[in-house]
Amino acid sequence: MSDKERIKSLIKEAALYQKQGLFEESKEKYEEILTFIQDHERYSKDKKLIDAVKGKIRIAEDNLDEIDKTTETPALSQEIQDLISRLFSSSKDKDMAAIEGAVALAKFGQYEKALAEFQRLIEEGKMPLVAAKNSLMCHIAISSPDAAIAQFEQWVSWNTFSGPDLKYIRTFLENTLEKQGIKADLPLVDEAPDVEGESEEREVDMIDISSISVELANGPRKGEKIELQVTFQLGNKISTIIPAQQKYLADAFKIGLRLSGMQCFSPLAIFNARGIVSGLKIVTSGPRRGSHALDITIDGV
Repeated sequence: MSDKERIKSLIKEAALYQKQGLFEESKEKYEEILTFIQDHERYSKDKKLIDAVKGKIRIAEDNLDEIDKTTETPALSQEIQDLISRLFSSSKDKDMAAIEGAVALAKFGQYEKALAEFQRLIEEGKMPLVAAKNSLMCHIAISSPDAAIAQFEQWVSWNTFSGPDLKYIRTFLENTLEKQGIKADLPLVDEAPDVEGESEEREVDMIDISSISVELANGPRKGEKIELQVTFQLGNKISTIIPAQQKYLADAFKIGLRLSGMQCFSPLAIFNARGIVSGLKIVTSGPRRGSHALDITIDGV
């Protein structure tokens, strides 16, 4: 691919993000284009092209400013929701890709669509425990712990899961709520023995992480240790939401940043880990609008 074709391709990608309302991603892509052009021997002299790209960046920034100023939740079409799901589903495994797509929808504030996707996966038996955990976290993410409890009670009454799986989910929900200072009277589960192969998913699933402690490497609070609550988890990939009013925290993280002194908290253990910032996106709709979704991939302990 020639440099000219590369620029055209990047502009097309940035324009697609802009068209679909993904303004943070559009801005980042136009900034990537601008850096490439300014460092290029030929295109660095093209003032018209540089000004045009800068103009696109300003438009994206204006759109983001409008997002910060308004509290109205936009109604995204089914087409746009499906696009978000496809854009952020990177797994080659179809079932995991579906889970990743549902989590991506939740991160962008499309909670109803995400919950429907999680429920569909549970009904179809596709990674049901992973879908169930993230479904409960989705309820809690929109400040609806009662809805999470009601969902679990429904699973119990409908015999959606086996006894051992329900006990596993119950423990997960109970620990998650307790971490937030919520004492819930969850229904007890009659645990019957697993049938052969039934516990396989639980055995391969990574330990549940409820929160992490990291030391800020950048910004005015460099060196300060902070604790972040885990919102979603897919294996060794965890996500947390940084509130809009704590933008200084989001500014302390950059994609590719190594986190070597990270401490992970789970109901079973507290352990040190290493990780890398694999995503940082602004939430463009829903009750968390204006917040940042921070993704961290744990790659060592």
